[in-house]
Amino acid sequence: MSNSYRRAIGKAVIGAIAITVIAVAGVVIYLTTSSNTGPPDTSVCGSTASSASQQPLHVSIYSGSANSANPPGYTPDSITLVIGVNNTVTWTNNDSVHHTVTSTSAPSGGSFNSGNMNGGATCTHTFTVPGTYQYDCVYHSWMTGTIVVKASP
Repeated sequence: MSNSYRRAIGKAVIGAIAITVIAVAGVVIYLTTSSNTGPPDTSVCGSTASSASQQPLHVSIYSGSANSANPPGYTPDSITLVIGVNNTVTWTNNDSVHHTVTSTSAPSGGSFNSGNMNGGATCTHTFTVPGTYQYDCVYHSWMTGTIVVKASP
C-alpha cells in the first residue's frame, strides 16, 4: 500500500469522524433547545370522575409559559379545593409547546401526571385525598403550582 493511498484513507476516515461529530452535536443542540417536541405521552392525570353537578376548576398553562422569564406557568398557580364541593381541576395547555402537570409532592395515593400535553390539550383530575399537592412541568422547572385539598365539611 502506497503512502498516498494511506493518506487518502486517513483523510476519508477523519472526514467521516468529523461528519459524525457534527451530526451528533446537531442532534444534541436540537434536543436541548426544541422544548420537548416529541410525540405526546398517552398518560393521564388520574381519576376524572366527579359529581355531575360539580364543574371543574380551570387552570391555564398560558402562552409563553415555556419562557423562564414568565413564571409561574400556571394560572392560577395556587388553589384550594374541598372534596365533594369543587375537587376537580382541568388544566389546558394554551401554549404552543408541550408541557406536563406532574405532582412533585402529594399525600400518599394522591400523585398525578398528565404526561406530555400538546398545545390545546386538556387534562382533568379529581382530587380525593386531602392534603397539599405541589406540581410542576417536567420540561420547565420554573412552572410550579400548589393545590390544597380539604376534607368535605
